[in-house]
Amino acid sequence: MFLQLAQLCYTRLFVRHALFLVCTLITLGVLGYHFGTFDQFVHIAFLKKYADPTLYANDAFINAMWTENYSYFWYLFVPFRRAGILEPVLFGVYVLTTYLAFWKLWDLSLLLFNYPPAALLSTLAFAMPHLGFAGFPIFEFSLLNRTFALPFTLWILIFYLKKRYGLAFALAGLLFNFHVLSVNFVMAMMVGDLGLRFLQDERAGGEAPLRLFSPSRANTLFNLVSGFLIFLLLASPVLLWRFTSPAAEAELNPEWFSVVARGSLFNLFYLISPHVHIIFVTLSGLSTLALYFLARRKTQAHSPEHERSIRNFLVVVVVILAVQAVTVLIYPINIINQLQVIRVGMWATIFSYLYFGHYIVQRWQAGRWQLADTVTQAAAYVISPLPFAPLVVWGLLHWERWRRARIMLSLAVLGGLLAVSIGIVLNLRLWQPGIAIYGPNTTWEQIQMCARAQTPKEAVFLVPPEKWWLYTSEWRVFSERSTVVTHSELLMIALAPTYYDEWKNRFVEAAPGVIEKFDGDFFANQRMVKEAFYRLPPEAWLRLAHTYRADYIVLEQPHTLDLPALNCGNPDYTIYEVIQ
Repeated sequence: MFLQLAQLCYTRLFVRHALFLVCTLITLGVLGYHFGTFDQFVHIAFLKKYADPTLYANDAFINAMWTENYSYFWYLFVPFRRAGILEPVLFGVYVLTTYLAFWKLWDLSLLLFNYPPAALLSTLAFAMPHLGFAGFPIFEFSLLNRTFALPFTLWILIFYLKKRYGLAFALAGLLFNFHVLSVNFVMAMMVGDLGLRFLQDERAGGEAPLRLFSPSRANTLFNLVSGFLIFLLLASPVLLWRFTSPAAEAELNPEWFSVVARGSLFNLFYLISPHVHIIFVTLSGLSTLALYFLARRKTQAHSPEHERSIRNFLVVVVVILAVQAVTVLIYPINIINQLQVIRVGMWATIFSYLYFGHYIVQRWQAGRWQLADTVTQAAAYVISPLPFAPLVVWGLLHWERWRRARIMLSLAVLGGLLAVSIGIVLNLRLWQPGIAIYGPNTTWEQIQMCARAQTPKEAVFLVPPEKWWLYTSEWRVFSERSTVVTHSELLMIALAPTYYDEWKNRFVEAAPGVIEKFDGDFFANQRMVKEAFYRLPPEAWLRLAHTYRADYIVLEQPHTLDLPALNCGNPDYTIYEVIQ
């Protein structure tokens, strides 16, 4: 049945695209969709300011940082914001780009292996989240620059592997204007592959002496140079924006990286750490590489040229990860840390799962595994979010002793790992399925909407600085009002550190003594920020409001102030009006 379905997907256009739609719906059901939370907190604020420049007029963070958001992506949605249909349009684009990504993953598998059953299995596998380096799955639960870029980066590599170098570099140049980081990685892989090919010994017929300028090397050099020039031309809008920005010449505060990493983004920089969750995600990333090397020993790409390119791509990925480790543990290089290059590990996950899916099906077809073995291994491969689960199951299935019990043991181990992983993500609030096209509807979002309805656009608020998470919005998103300082601002300061000094001055007043205690545990950091803010006496809140010209103070119950309050009817939060 599986083979028949794979053949139908291969030969029938309708069935194939129905597969992509089903995978999209599975991803949507498992991950959910959330507007205005996680990384969208700053992008939505920027978008709203693009559409209405009078918003956030007195917001120091927004005014300092929005010109350093080097992307034209969110400008595309300004007309929809002005038309009042932003949220459903963003949801529609999210669904479409997810669908396109499954399409391109299928195409990439077929291009590599020319084997529809492998393409079907790996496409189904990607419908479930799988963790890699830094803990990011391939698909995420909201529309971001990087989620939009995913299908196009896959398309770039497909063009490249088909030797349509001009199209690959042209599309990379265009996409650079929407998401710099995603394109940096595919450019590194393509340039790295061409560079490695140029450096490799080439002998005509395997015996001729090396010729520095052989026709093959000349062709490789031409593709490299011409492709790079095409890329520079089409990427020039954002490149000019970036290198003419005053931030390009700004000196960095030496403590910037330390506070960003310890305060918010430890998982994006450190591969080795005493924190269990960092070890956990690093083990997941290393497991993806192990899946690739395990599968590659037994199976190779349909084309030797493609096999060599994928090998070179992964060499580039490993080198970049090694450079990240060096810049953190030995010698800091600010530009490397700003680029958050550990995210390149996503490509290790993609290539590894493509190869391992092919390995499973090929082993079954060759009669090396019985049906029960194959189903068990495929279940671990598809269902488990932990890449080391299929590795453990593979080891158990190759255990020659206790052959009759190995299936039951494998299923028990898989079930245990699934139970543990689900328990962890629920305990840490890392998983919250559901469709929230217009964002969360908690008392935190409701108090923001009250502020938007009852205060002028230019108003500034002092709010609890810890309020933000994967499924919790930041103050600016729904209030459309400025705030003094928040912990979440570190996420943007990590990319553009020029605002760090101003942020620190504000933050140490809102949460005194916390920066020194940051240790890389984000959850503990949030608790400390909240506790420090609410330890402040009322006069400290008022002094902070007067210093930064805040017109209102937002407090969570049971904390109160002896000031007039807006009539919001909110059971958890109160907005107090500051008398300047």
